[in-house]
Amino acid sequence: MTDARNPGAQGPDSQDPEGADRQGLDARLVVDRGGFRLDVALTAAPGDVVALLGPNGAGKTTALRVLAGLVPLSGGHLRLDGVPLERVAPESRPVGVVFQDYLLFPHLSALDNVAFGPRCQGRGKAEARALAAAWLERMGLAEH
Repeated sequence: MTDARNPGAQGPDSQDPEGADRQGLDARLVVDRGGFRLDVALTAAPGDVVALLGPNGAGKTTALRVLAGLVPLSGGHLRLDGVPLERVAPESRPVGVVFQDYLLFPHLSALDNVAFGPRCQGRGKAEARALAAAWLERMGLAEH
């Protein structure tokens, strides 16, 4: 998985000194796993919704695991609101990932599954459900 917009990107250890001041996500994810190499640049402004699309084996799950801190970078950088996250433990990152359906709570509605994250961050039940409803609507999933 590479950044088609920047095929001549510098090596995996290159740093973007201007990126330290950026708000949102600024990442150059380089991961070597056996014979597979993920090398992708991702940027997103606060509030943006990002979808990773590609065929099986392209590196979508690896990229998500890196963002969540479950797989270490071989090179590159990962910053959120200018803060480097490369050495931040998964449980301390303001990033979460739910892999497919096996980590959902089957006894909860879609609304309550989505509201679980904000509740874990200390938000009240009504506020968490309102946030969850807004996200479900934004994703076209409100009827679920």
